Order: sequence, then structure tokens, then C-alpha cells
Amino acid sequence: MLPLLLAWLHTVNDLFSNFLTPLLPKLMAHFGVGLGTVGLLVSVYSLTGSLLQPFAGLIADRLDRRLLAAFGPVLVALGMGSLGLWPRFEVLLLVLGLAGLGSALFHASGASLVGEFAPRERRGFWLSFFGSAGYLGLSLGPVVALFAVGAWGLRGLVWLTPLALVPALLLLRLPPVRRQGKPAGFRDFLRVFRGDVARLWGMATLRSLVFMSFSTTLPYWFTQRGLSDAYIALSLSTYSFSATLGAFLGGTLSDRLGRKRVLVGTLTFGLPLYLGLLFLPPGGASYLVLLALTGALMNAGIPVAVALAQELEPNQTATVSGLLMGFTWGFAGLFYAPIGHWIEVFGVMPVLLALGALILPAWALAQGVREPGAGPEGRKMDP
Repeated sequence: MLPLLLAWLHTVNDLFSNFLTPLLPKLMAHFGVGLGTVGLLVSVYSLTGSLLQPFAGLIADRLDRRLLAAFGPVLVALGMGSLGLWPRFEVLLLVLGLAGLGSALFHASGASLVGEFAPRERRGFWLSFFGSAGYLGLSLGPVVALFAVGAWGLRGLVWLTPLALVPALLLLRLPPVRRQGKPAGFRDFLRVFRGDVARLWGMATLRSLVFMSFSTTLPYWFTQRGLSDAYIALSLSTYSFSATLGAFLGGTLSDRLGRKRVLVGTLTFGLPLYLGLLFLPPGGASYLVLLALTGALMNAGIPVAVALAQELEPNQTATVSGLLMGFTWGFAGLFYAPIGHWIEVFGVMPVLLALGALILPAWALAQGVREPGAGPEGRKMDP
């Protein structure tokens, strides 16, 4: 019951989180500001929603995570649902900063609860299910936002906030969650930023940087090559869908094959597939197949890394969940601005090739991670 309810909340949380980008033109008109100014809304929400996740996890590891997992999506829904209600732009900045904090609290608390209450032999599956629910919300967000604004205007977004209230109230009706084990101290918190969890974070950040840069650059690159808008849209949809499927399958496979083996294997096969995307001429069905395989393979490691981090630090699962999810994507996203500049200076192919080389240190970091209950070679020991 609990993992299913948290997956429902994840869908709702990420659905509201993805309202902002498609509504930027309407917010520009509403406040009478330019793109650079309204872009601050995205920056503030991303900063508090992604980069603060480990610190939100630090809070969640010491409080009732059930309350935080219920409160977070409601805060996001209230923030995004009120986009058209505020008369001053500065007030909306503050509101979205608080909404981002709600998202950070939910992701850290929700993933921690899923990992703790799932049977260990099925933890990868349930974390994959939880993550896939978030991808579903992200994909639905722009459609729901634009439909609602088209029907009711920006002020009408507030009518969508009950979507978060229903699952939040159901979660609050469950009994309080008792922490398993002794709460981690400050010295334990500092340990997260070194050793095996730090290696996992480094691997995940490098991996995210490569494929975030590729998917973000893809429309610009394909336009340069004269491909149609329809093919570009199909390519992005193919990548997004395959990434969702890959994330779901990755955690499930790690329950059977081992976390480290899946992490290392996906990086091993991911590098040649990524290079294939750069050298195979786009425009045909074969390229879409390769794009789907690469997207699935490289995103398969996301829930696996979260599951492994939780097993390495069982007393601070919310902290490591926040580190391996939002903080990873947020930190990687900070680097895209200079990467975009380098692409303009040096061209798409040289920069994407150079980024592909980052998969090698990511592979080395994954190889260096110790899997709990494993021998010196990283293989599971028989009981």
C-alpha cells in the first residue's frame, strides 16, 4: 500500500513541477517581463528543488518522513497552482522557492520510505516503480498545464491543487512511520560525501551530465542538419519513453543480477551506443532504435544507484536518496550553460565527443563501489 501511494504522490508532485517551463511565455505576458527575468523562476525552483535535496534528506532522516512526503507535493501544488494569483513577480519567486523545497522534501522522504518498506530482494523494483511514476508526471505536466490555462486562464490553475490533496490525506491516514535503527549523527552525514556513496554520486553526476547535455542539444543539432520538427519531436519522445522504461527495468534487473553488476554493465555498453548516436546519420528509423536503446541503458542505473546508496547507509536513507536524485541532476544542470557556450564556439560534434569521454571515469567510479555483502571482487557472498 505505502509504495503505491508514494508512487501516486510522485506522479502528482512531478506533474505540477513541470508546469513552469511551458507556461513561461504566459508568465512573461502576465508580469510584463522578459525571458531572462522570468527564467529566474526556473532557476529558483531548480535550486531549491534539486540542489537542496540532500539537506532536505538530512531533515527527513530525523522527522516523520510520512508527514514530509505528504506535505511536499501539497506545497508544490499550491505553488504551481497559484502562478496566476500573485500581483508581484518578487512574491512568486519566494512562493516557488518554497514549492521547490516541498519537492526536495518529498523526493528525499518518498524514496527513503519506498526503499525501507520494500523487501530487500525487491527494493530495486519498487524504487524503479517509484521513479517511473515521476517520469509519468513529468510527461503529463505540460499537457495538463496548457489545457488548464487554455480552459480557465492562469488563475484557473488553482483548481488543480486537489490532485495533490487526495493522496496526501490518504498517506496521513496511515500510522506514523517508525525509523528502523539509530538516527545518524553529524559525523555520519559527513561520511555520505566521501567513500562509496560519494563514488556513486560522482558516477551518477558524470552519467547525467553526458546524457542531459546530449538530449538538451539534440533539437539544436538536428535543426542544424535540416531535420523536420516532427522528427525532432519524435526523437525526444522516443528518448523520454525509453528512459522511463530503462529506469524501471534497471532496478528490477539489479534485484536479480546485483546492483554493481548492472551499474557497470550499463556504462560498459552505454559508451559504444552513445558514440553510435554521434556517428550514425540521424533521420531514419534505425537512428530512433539506437536512441531508444541508449536512453534505456543509460537511465537504467538511476534507481540502482539509489538502492545501492540506501543499502550502504541504512540509517540515513533520505539523505543519500536526495544526493543521488535531485542533487545529481541539479549539479549536472549547472554545467550546461558553459557546455552550451562551448558548442557555439567549437561545434556540436567535438563537444559531445569530449563529453562521451566522461563515461570512462564514471565506469571507474562504479567499479570502485563496494556492494554490501559482497566479496573483494564485488560479487555477492553466499550466506
